[in-house]
Amino acid sequence: MDPPLSTPTRQTFDRGNNHIALGDTTKEVSPTSSKLPSDGIMEESISQMATMLSNILEHHGHANQHLASLEADLVHTKREEEKLKAMIETLEREKSEMNARVALMERKDLYELFEAKMEGF
Repeated sequence: MDPPLSTPTRQTFDRGNNHIALGDTTKEVSPTSSKLPSDGIMEESISQMATMLSNILEHHGHANQHLASLEADLVHTKREEEKLKAMIETLEREKSEMNARVALMERKDLYELFEAKMEGF
């Protein structure tokens, strides 16, 4: 093991040798507890980021479920739209047929009226 650093002007953290040199005092640190002063902050930041990522993934999952539901609704709506279009076409065809029948009946009435008048002559 290297000798401890004890220079009064040197303020370093030497992880390789497991020594912390601050000012003129030297303290040995065990390899298992050798954490930088900011390690706790980093662990907290990583934990917060992991929580945020988990929340994002959960939200993404809910969003995908909602999207799938909307897509199913859209398919159902398109089917209903096709049914309604078919019904409208059927009603328009029936309307056209009814109009043709009415026209024939009017012609028949006119013809009968014409025949009745002709009999009088």
